[in-house]
Amino acid sequence: MRAVRRFLILGAVLATGPAFSRGLEEFELQLRRTPPVTTPFVEYRFSHLLKKPLRSSGTLEYRADGALIRNVESPYRELTEVSGDQVRITRGSKSPRTLSLQRAPQLRVLLGSFRALLEGRLVPLQQDFEVALAEDAARWTLTLKPRDAQLAKHLASIEVFGSGDRPSCLRAMEPDGDGALTLMDKASMDSASTRTAPAAAAASPTREQLERLCRGSARHAEPTNK
Repeated sequence: MRAVRRFLILGAVLATGPAFSRGLEEFELQLRRTPPVTTPFVEYRFSHLLKKPLRSSGTLEYRADGALIRNVESPYRELTEVSGDQVRITRGSKSPRTLSLQRAPQLRVLLGSFRALLEGRLVPLQQDFEVALAEDAARWTLTLKPRDAQLAKHLASIEVFGSGDRPSCLRAMEPDGDGALTLMDKASMDSASTRTAPAAAAASPTREQLERLCRGSARHAEPTNK
């Protein structure tokens, strides 16, 4: 479930805040992107079982036929393909594993929400999530909290930080405090990479440093829930 759930850790969303005067539909137009779309990402996974964040990188593709492709290129090879109600996961040279979303309603909600984010259809997200926006000039922070009790057992919240029409960082938290942070803009990825270069391996970025980097992509305003 975790591999598929990470699809949602690569999208964007909204509601209203003190500096927000536009309607939801107007913000939808600002975020809308026409497929095919390919986005590079660097993800840091946090766990109480790990001494330092686990880093992975690759690309996310949203094809014109509606298929979602998550391609992890480092430190291992993993390809996750979502087409219709089927999820196909291939890791390295191992045989692919296939999952039907008909048997996983929570995953179906997550993937449906991700497609809505990519397509700029934000209003429907309020059916499955409490959605909030804080905006300061061109910068914005979007927060999603699942309404479904079963989904909330696995996902506490998602925060999306961005500027203009592009998300730059996503922070997904689980109820036990574990989670993942995904960087999607070049400046943030370069900044994090300088801390993970071979010469600075002993100074790998901490969770606190990465979260400051993520939050630095948008200045916080106090959000209002819808």
